Amino acid sequence: MKSDDEIFDDIEGLILKEAAKFYSPAVIEHFNNPQNFGEIEDADANTYMSGICGDTIGIFVKLTGDKISNIGFVTNGCGATISCASALTCMAKDRNLNEARNISSQQLIEFLGGLPIENTHCADLAVNTLRGALAKLS
Repeated sequence: MKSDDEIFDDIEGLILKEAAKFYSPAVIEHFNNPQNFGEIEDADANTYMSGICGDTIGIFVKLTGDKISNIGFVTNGCGATISCASALTCMAKDRNLNEARNISSQQLIEFLGGLPIENTHCADLAVNTLRGALAKLS
């Protein structure tokens, strides 16, 4: 008889195998191992936005000069939203404000190796949330 851990591992493997039919390896990686997750206590700016699906993302930005030296996110969203927020923070970190403001949803989707059409709104939500936080710095 299998242990609970072995059963969990089997189920997780089946879920990941099914997800790989629809999502790129980068999307799955950012979902399984989100980068820059968490609030930044001494952030220079932050904002929360909710998308059309009800997911919410919060983005926190810390600057050194005009460069993003630290960035974090929180979300209550689905796997695609988690992946988009994680990947976007990776793209924005160490960029200057103008470069970060100009990251587009399409660039984010390309960075992730694509998204199913029904999840492209997750990229829009992530980018709009970043822009909302950066707008508070102007």
